[in-house]
Amino acid sequence: MTGKMLGVLVLALVPSTCRDPQGQGGAPADPGTLPRLGVYAVGVDGSSFRLLLDPGTRDLTHVRKQPGGEWLTATRYNVDADGNGLAMELESGHSNNYAAAEVVVFPMSQPNAMTKVAGAVPGKLCANSSWTADGKLLFIQQDHPANPDWTRFKRASFSAVPAVTSIDPVPTPPELLLPVDPHQVGPSDGTGSIVFAALFQHPSGWMRPVWRMPAAGATSLSGASFVGCPICPGNNGCCAWPTFPEVLGTNDPQLSHAGTEVIWMQQHPDISVRPNLHPYRQQKKPASGPQIDLTPPGVAPSSSQSFAVWREDDLEVVYWAIELEGTAVRWNLYRMKPDGTERRRIPIPAQLCASHPNYISSTEIVFSGRRCAGSECTCDVGKL
Repeated sequence: MTGKMLGVLVLALVPSTCRDPQGQGGAPADPGTLPRLGVYAVGVDGSSFRLLLDPGTRDLTHVRKQPGGEWLTATRYNVDADGNGLAMELESGHSNNYAAAEVVVFPMSQPNAMTKVAGAVPGKLCANSSWTADGKLLFIQQDHPANPDWTRFKRASFSAVPAVTSIDPVPTPPELLLPVDPHQVGPSDGTGSIVFAALFQHPSGWMRPVWRMPAAGATSLSGASFVGCPICPGNNGCCAWPTFPEVLGTNDPQLSHAGTEVIWMQQHPDISVRPNLHPYRQQKKPASGPQIDLTPPGVAPSSSQSFAVWREDDLEVVYWAIELEGTAVRWNLYRMKPDGTERRRIPIPAQLCASHPNYISSTEIVFSGRRCAGSECTCDVGKL
């Protein structure tokens, strides 16, 4: 997840109703028994909860499992900008902090055996890795020879994981600026597809829609197709802004495994907690027809629903929500049908602030977790 202020965005008046299912997987009741940061696995029904990895003081996010294999990939952080003793994606007062971040891989059976694939360069971004169907690793990195601060897509190939044989750039149309959050379905040649978010200067102004291109990349705008965006009727289409720092746009698009539908998160100028604080909402582009707003009826205006990921059979989606329970900010995980119905919270220990869920099987997910803080057990990043 890049280019967003998710940790400071969201409050929602949601009652605290889902707590630790005692006796299922040995979930701890004492907050002191959980590490400050961790990578966890849990059944979608709350069973078999377990700690996979205690990363110490360096947060791991975007944990994703290799299709058909046992390897996981993640983004690891190396800078503690707010001085709380933890290097995290969300640093209080600093928004997202990807400086010196790196892409790593590690096996589920031996998660402490971690190998860096790329990154860990001071001041440079390297993040948001995901596996491809043909066993490669797609991620973003700042290392363009013409402009080292420019973000571009990279794809790592392996002789056998974790031995890297090559890391090659994946071209994107030059008109699409600051491409982020790539997700690939299908092989890495021309028969696969990548969806991503990127800035675009339309005659009406700046916008950041979701785009789709062949997995081999595209060197011109004619090689990419538009998927979706925040819609402003007064603009007769995508919302647009005079300058790109103002843009409210899309992030974290995910293709269904069939390659026919895309789900993503986006902000909209008409949904805000206060000025310049806009929560995320989920959208979907079906195989045909216009994009669909998946926001459920009755959701609090300030609730953030984000980072949706498809189950392998495309019949379920898991996602991350940030909500207010009483007066405490909470990070919760949910699953739902792809049409946005039958939303159910996944039971995890109340002491955990959970984020970035991904399926590791049809019945189990992996996620990043932070221990909550204070008597209210808040997930407010500034209090961790």
